[in-house]
Amino acid sequence: MISLWWLCIPAIVTGFILLKHLNKLSQSTTFIALTNPVFLAIVFSALILITFNIPYETFSYHTQFLSWLLEPAIVALALPLYKQFLHVRKSALLIFISSIIGIVNATLVGFLLSIVFAVPEELAHSVAALSVTTPITLMVTDSLGGIASLAAAMVIFIGLLGALFGFIILQWTGILNRQAQGVAIGTACHAIGTAAALNKHPQIGAFSSVAMALSALLTALIVPWLYPYLSQLLL
Repeated sequence: MISLWWLCIPAIVTGFILLKHLNKLSQSTTFIALTNPVFLAIVFSALILITFNIPYETFSYHTQFLSWLLEPAIVALALPLYKQFLHVRKSALLIFISSIIGIVNATLVGFLLSIVFAVPEELAHSVAALSVTTPITLMVTDSLGGIASLAAAMVIFIGLLGALFGFIILQWTGILNRQAQGVAIGTACHAIGTAAALNKHPQIGAFSSVAMALSALLTALIVPWLYPYLSQLLL
């Protein structure tokens, strides 16, 4: 039997392009959110694997080329940053302060929710750093003694929530400034949210890229000592 796995990557790329085109057809904010191509691609891929009983390991092996493209895709986020450099430079201090506030707030909320719901210590450590890219989350989670695989799944989930509903929430709360929207999405929703920000507007994407990178750096520096401090203070 001839293997058809070589069709996997062209099928995924073609499907993603079609989903992205569908996403651009509507002017409705809600429709745009619900047809986010990253979200739908994950849903359809999961349905195919479940329906045809395909082991994830096999699927991952035959699509690993797409995983290799993740790093250059992150680097490509520097392009809108370069184009909006003058605007970003003027707001550098504000972005820095906002990122610190966002990191501390995310860590504090995760910590307090862990106390309220009386979750096991290992699980509580797994939600300490979920607003940044996966590699940083895994590093911080390991240093705190959390469950790395759970943290990685939660990071993707949070990024999808930001991409789906982030701009709707910002609109409802009256935050319409593009720079503020970019910083909020980049700080809270990392790369998946930044990709949605780029689709929204280049300036939003540029500020989101800066906030995402800065938040990753600051999280690696702040959370490993902030979370133990909160544990000693409040427990």
